Amino acid sequence: MGRVPEVEVGNLAGRVPRIWFYARTRTTARLAGWIPAALLIIGLAGCSGSAETTGTADSASPDQSASATESSTASTPDAETTGMYDVGGHQLYMSCAGDGPTTVVLVHGWVNDVGFVPHVHATGVRDLLVDDYRVCLYDRRNVGSSETLDAVQTPEDMVRDMRAVLKAGGEKPPYILWAGSFGGLVASAYLQAHPGDVKGVVFVDAMFPDELGLDRYLPRQYTFKHFDREDRCCTLERISQFDLIRSLQPTIGREPDIPAIYLASQQEPRNENDYESPEYDARILDAQAAFVDRFSPGILRWVDAPHFMEPVVPDVIADAVREVDRLALAR
Repeated sequence: MGRVPEVEVGNLAGRVPRIWFYARTRTTARLAGWIPAALLIIGLAGCSGSAETTGTADSASPDQSASATESSTASTPDAETTGMYDVGGHQLYMSCAGDGPTTVVLVHGWVNDVGFVPHVHATGVRDLLVDDYRVCLYDRRNVGSSETLDAVQTPEDMVRDMRAVLKAGGEKPPYILWAGSFGGLVASAYLQAHPGDVKGVVFVDAMFPDELGLDRYLPRQYTFKHFDREDRCCTLERISQFDLIRSLQPTIGREPDIPAIYLASQQEPRNENDYESPEYDARILDAQAAFVDRFSPGILRWVDAPHFMEPVVPDVIADAVREVDRLALAR
């Protein structure tokens, strides 16, 4: 049975309370990808202890040009470039800053609040990286500053949009992906479609393809399939999370040969939830570790932080990006 390692941890200043807003009715709602601006505006800073496991794996057309609304401003940090980019009939917002040789791309979590702007709340990590990296923050369609479409978004749409906005903005691969919460599934889909575009990944308490295999241990009202219709019709992103995670099942065990660091929440581990399923709880942490272990290398690091780590431990995320880069360069 998987468990959180017992480790010495540092104190955190200004911890974010355990509040889950879009939870699929689950208290430990890893599907939620947002927290309210009020919590993020507060100066949250702290240090964290961690324990880690390392393993090695066994094994719109992107040609669309940027829209005329693109703009560049000399702001902090380093000449931040912001724009609305045409990715094939609709526009996505992206801001990039820094001039390092490698571009780090945020793949944000699930958004189900019209007032939440994903890129705004990722700037703490960005500001710690811009001296050495190019860092790009984009909002998926229907959320934040990007255009809204009255249509269901498919897994292929998400991958196409992501590649197209980066190309339209002139950002060149290979990238390091920084994927939080639901963004873990989006990043996994991108990795499978364009493995040559990515040199490494930092997963921030992210969802992963193996989770669907544990649905059979859950009461029906907590399964991915149960929420399929609601996701398509009534959420901001209009993404069927069931369709996305189901599409990733054939890719399990075929992860690209790249390094990955998974930052797991020690304060809110996956086996503490409202599911009332001992069978699920006995397997979820082992599934999480197995997913990480399939990367080369894969490092699972437990962090004394909540699920939404960006406002609490931006330094830990930034350090993980740098470490993944070093691992990739050492290959």
